[in-house]
Amino acid sequence: MRRVAEIIHIVESEREKFISEAINPDEETKKVLWLCGVRKQQYFLLNELIFMTFEYDGKDFYNDMEKMANYLSTKGALVQKRRKDVIASERDTTNWWAPVKKLGAVLESKPNFDDGDSEMERQSMISGYTGGAGDVYDLSYSEEDWTDDIRI
Repeated sequence: MRRVAEIIHIVESEREKFISEAINPDEETKKVLWLCGVRKQQYFLLNELIFMTFEYDGKDFYNDMEKMANYLSTKGALVQKRRKDVIASERDTTNWWAPVKKLGAVLESKPNFDDGDSEMERQSMISGYTGGAGDVYDLSYSEEDWTDDIRI
């Protein structure tokens, strides 16, 4: 299995339509994606950028991606321009995509627990408990942590 991630820029006037079609493909497109090894494709939006990721489950990545691209190109569903081919002054007004470089990974396998870890220590890791009596901290995600001002 191979993970693939891309940043996609779609001009504002076309963004809503692109996202709608990307996350609601027709049955034929779903079949082509599946036959080309695409699994668990997901889209995320951050300001004007779309982050797309999928898992590839196949034997010949480049051949499968070429087949998929040929099919999607005929449907107009593929962003043709790569960011490196779009001059800087036109990047805000052009649809483009760019691959994302993997820097590393965490928890790709089960961590080793020391047999000496007590159940209390394990539960405190899970619950977010880090202090003395009554000091419990919520370590979960909060919408307020993110603002519209975030820039990449």
